[in-house]
Amino acid sequence: MALDDAIRGARLVRSFQCVVLPAMLQSAEYARHVFASAPDADPESVGRAVAARVERQSVLYEPGRESVFVVTEGVLRTWPGTPSLMLAQLDRLLAVESLTTVRLGVIPWDRPVPVMPRHGFTLCDRGAVAVEAFRDERVSHDPDEVASYEEVFGSFDGAAVFGGEVRELLLRVMKEFRGLADAVTP
Repeated sequence: MALDDAIRGARLVRSFQCVVLPAMLQSAEYARHVFASAPDADPESVGRAVAARVERQSVLYEPGRESVFVVTEGVLRTWPGTPSLMLAQLDRLLAVESLTTVRLGVIPWDRPVPVMPRHGFTLCDRGAVAVEAFRDERVSHDPDEVASYEEVFGSFDGAAVFGGEVRELLLRVMKEFRGLADAVTP
């Protein structure tokens, strides 16, 4: 819950992910697959976690806040469930990307990354960083650690495409998932 509190109190949230979509951008069904894949997941805890994740996303719509998300193209192509689930998820990304409070960037496969990504992380204002691991997240308020992650985030942000370029990329990936959906549908 430390990350939830940090996000709710922040005016600026910046998140980088290299494997899974940022929690604040996940559809309920995508989130359900993320939580259900944990080794000790049970349906009741998965349901509570999904509800909390979806509720956390309300900050995206609040005036006076800014959320910046940068993901690698691989995130868009690492998918749980079915192609239809990913089509719905990518459609959500297109909708969220159009919000004035959100910047969504993708580091395309056709350009090098400035820093080798090791894991995802979320910066809340300039005072906290949440480092995400497979089973949990660690929130740090150490100024040196926060500054280090801010520098890394700036590098990823500089390598990403935004606006019309990210919309084109999302539409291209959606077309590929439509082809996959057609291929697996009898």
